[in-house]
Amino acid sequence: MFICKDVVENIMDYIDSELDLETLKELEKHTGDCPECMAFVSTYRRMLEITGKLKDKPFVTPEIRNRLKILLESKLKPV
Repeated sequence: MFICKDVVENIMDYIDSELDLETLKELEKHTGDCPECMAFVSTYRRMLEITGKLKDKPFVTPEIRNRLKILLESKLKPV
């Protein structure tokens, strides 16, 4: 069962269509039931579209990918 943190951890692979089928199903089920995660995925995807920096462009380097993941995970930790 997916939780919000799992969505954050898998967002890059989801946007890049690189998730295995089972993970994809779990993520989509969770985002279908969680308005916050649905908004997160939609906003993240839109941000990439607006900047024109999709997968085929060099903008999202592995380093940027890792830094973004760390940032997003830190925002999900309880205060």
